Amino acid sequence: MTETVSPESLPTKARTKLRKRIAKRAIIILAVLAILFYGGGGLYFSNQLYKIGLSGAARRSLKPSYSIPVAGVSSTSIVLDTSSSTPYEATTKGIWGLQWPSGYGQISTIDSVSTHSVTRAFKLITGNDPVPGQEVAIDSNAFPVNPKVAFGINYQIVSYKGPLGNYPSWFIPGTSSTWAITVHGNAMTLLDGMKALPTLHNLGLPTLMISYRNDPGAPQSKSDLLRYGLTEWQDLQAAVSYALAHGAQHVILLGYSMGGGIVTNFLLQSNLASRVSAVVLDAPMVNFSKTVDFNASEMDLPLIGLPLPQSLTDVAKWISSWRYGVAWNQLNYLAKANKLDTQILLFQGLSDKTVPAVTSDELAKDRPDLVKYVTTPGAGHLESWNFHPQSYDNIMKSFIQAHLS
Repeated sequence: MTETVSPESLPTKARTKLRKRIAKRAIIILAVLAILFYGGGGLYFSNQLYKIGLSGAARRSLKPSYSIPVAGVSSTSIVLDTSSSTPYEATTKGIWGLQWPSGYGQISTIDSVSTHSVTRAFKLITGNDPVPGQEVAIDSNAFPVNPKVAFGINYQIVSYKGPLGNYPSWFIPGTSSTWAITVHGNAMTLLDGMKALPTLHNLGLPTLMISYRNDPGAPQSKSDLLRYGLTEWQDLQAAVSYALAHGAQHVILLGYSMGGGIVTNFLLQSNLASRVSAVVLDAPMVNFSKTVDFNASEMDLPLIGLPLPQSLTDVAKWISSWRYGVAWNQLNYLAKANKLDTQILLFQGLSDKTVPAVTSDELAKDRPDLVKYVTTPGAGHLESWNFHPQSYDNIMKSFIQAHLS
């Protein structure tokens, strides 16, 4: 018969040794579990960061997600099926792009809402009408293809010479000696700047809608990684040089999301910053570290579904700096806001799930002498125009007019 000896039955010295042994083993087990959790988890989420935010190839391969069924369509209205999970924009007031494989249109006024559908004003811009049963996708850019298709505005395909080669861009002629240059975000499409184009064109500003490194058709960097303004500002500098060489006396820069970070770092780094009359930023990514923290806080741990702890995000960021050379401190342009000296019009949606509104709040708070801050409650990423198109255009028009040289 086997007897079990409890620690309490042992002499005091033996009990102490046993408890130390148990504690040591427990510490080792916890250490191993921590290494597995933080090492494996950090590696996994650094891979997610690479796929979602750093890889040029991954960003270039993004496709629309067609998920909203069309219930009916006429020449002036469309009925969207909202019985399943539907993007909130489908039932939100404002102007939104609607795309499907064979066409593109716009939805605007909400005519009626029922339990399972919404009827909205609809305008076909290009292609063929969608058919009932076909699935469509919301596009916050709101305008498709190019300036000619979207607005009937003539444009030229030009290229400017930059650090890595020649960068294809769209040029819209104008009469002013001040040019506008639009800098898109990490969706890697020139269409980010389309919503501003009619206002710029009506003001007579020649407009250059630029590509930069790792864009489709543009030169690729050796790493093919997005650097969120750390290197791309040099491409913008080359675009400004192109404008100055072709008749511009000054420029107005418009930066969207990542493009806002590029514009901000250009203002901090370039010897051509003095030629900038004013800047328009929309949801600018001016602190990449805080942006990653914010997006990570919206994620759950695989399998167990618990929120991602900040400590694991910190490990993933450290691994990303080692694997991909992410220079987190240098990507905090807010830390250098005291060095800015250009007037800024700043738009920010307060329900932005990509760039946290607190970073725009911080820029506006730190530089009230420079920043005119316009917030849009309820608006998501780069959606301030979509919620209030006329107001957005009027504010931008007045700001630019006040700063034309």
